[in-house]
Amino acid sequence: MTMNNEHQRLYALTEHILGLMQSNGGAISFQDWMQAALYAPNLGYYESERIFGKEGDFTTAAAMGNWLALGFAETIHKSWQALGQPKDWTLIEQGGGSGDLLAAVLTALQSYDMQPTHTYAVEISAQLRDRQSETFSRAGFEVQSVESLRDIPPTQHGIMFSNELPDAFPVRAFTFQSGKSVELGVDWDGQKFVRTDLAPTKLDIAKNIQDKWEAGYISEFNPHLSSWQQDISNVFEQGVVLTVDYGYTQKEYYRSTRIGGTLMGHYQHQVVDDVLKLSPGLCDITSHVNFTALKKAGESAGLNSIAYTTQGAWLAESKAVQEKIQNLATQPNVENMADITHAKHLMLPTGMGESFKLLIQGKGLDKASSQNLVSPSFDRLHTL
Repeated sequence: MTMNNEHQRLYALTEHILGLMQSNGGAISFQDWMQAALYAPNLGYYESERIFGKEGDFTTAAAMGNWLALGFAETIHKSWQALGQPKDWTLIEQGGGSGDLLAAVLTALQSYDMQPTHTYAVEISAQLRDRQSETFSRAGFEVQSVESLRDIPPTQHGIMFSNELPDAFPVRAFTFQSGKSVELGVDWDGQKFVRTDLAPTKLDIAKNIQDKWEAGYISEFNPHLSSWQQDISNVFEQGVVLTVDYGYTQKEYYRSTRIGGTLMGHYQHQVVDDVLKLSPGLCDITSHVNFTALKKAGESAGLNSIAYTTQGAWLAESKAVQEKIQNLATQPNVENMADITHAKHLMLPTGMGESFKLLIQGKGLDKASSQNLVSPSFDRLHTL
């Protein structure tokens, strides 16, 4: 996409949002604004060719070597064993960006005697689906690309994984004023988009947490977790779901000192605190995941939480990760040391090791068959 085309996309996206406001008779919810900014067909941020890597706005763990793929592949193998080692099973990744992670996971799975019968890549962006197809083709893997989980035929056995997916779901923003929560929306002042108060809103957040908020407290919540979890549950009769993302327990998420919430943007590898300052479609927009809410949504959809741990602990206990580190350390050249540095960034608390979490959920599994997916000494499920 040329710079001229990029400017045209941004201009058309702004006009699209202004059209939504006109149809609504004024301000729209922040959720609707974020939905359009990220996912408007042919216009939203994820239709831009400049997203990932050094030339983009952010770098995911998948770009830091195959460490994450090794961790996923090993846990997928354990999950397959927990399912009873079915001969016919389906592997699903959702929100896989350029497709590099899924390709790396499929490569890592080749060392296990358990190749999936069917593999699906779920991606809402048409531009990213095209990029993923090219990635899978180059790697020699047959992967079916679909727009939605609802496009996948129901199967008996399935394993699904995602990395940094629910943080990009459009959220509803709110502010706490005079003892009540008021939803925040977006309006147009003639030159730019601005925040505005909408109507009071009810929150599914513990009262003892809300009682600690002071006037002016701002945060957000994700209204899409329940439907997402139900869509996952509808795909298979028996399965395992692996979700890696940055986030907190509900108590941590809504602590009184986090007065501005977790909503932020990423533009050219810099954090954007106020996402309305930039033109919609120009930067990524995310919020941290409330893993307590995700656990609750999953349980309502028939997905039982099995384990919850940090990314650092999960990767550190991976035999495949341990073996690679040992092998690289025996040959301390510049390339190998750089690879180990990436591993440290993914695993140590000073990097992504503590802020990123792994939630493992299961459907149709008994407790005995799923107890070895994460070491009990690393499991923090009780904190949710």
